[in-house]
Amino acid sequence: MLLNPLLEPGSAAVVFDTLSYSAGPLPEQLLREVSCPVEVVYGLDDPWTPAARVEKLATLDGETRGWGAVKKVTALKGVGHCPHDEAPELVNPLVVDFVKRIAEARG
Repeated sequence: MLLNPLLEPGSAAVVFDTLSYSAGPLPEQLLREVSCPVEVVYGLDDPWTPAARVEKLATLDGETRGWGAVKKVTALKGVGHCPHDEAPELVNPLVVDFVKRIAEARG
């Protein structure tokens, strides 16, 4: 599955770019730019993002700092780095519930 695309002309440049670019701002930094409620869903089997780091997001007190507070953090067992792709049957109901609650709160 991976070999054939890597044999295409120009693929070396794409791989190099992917491996050498900046990952961008951290979630903690991005949250300072948000002024709305935030809920986080993550997979406990994520090999790249430690659960302790994600759980720490729940302690961010955004309301007193003027930015969106993390209202809820949900860990999914048996799911890795991309829960929305790996287990949409678990993630989609959480997203729908979140949107409904926000819509109801705003009237």
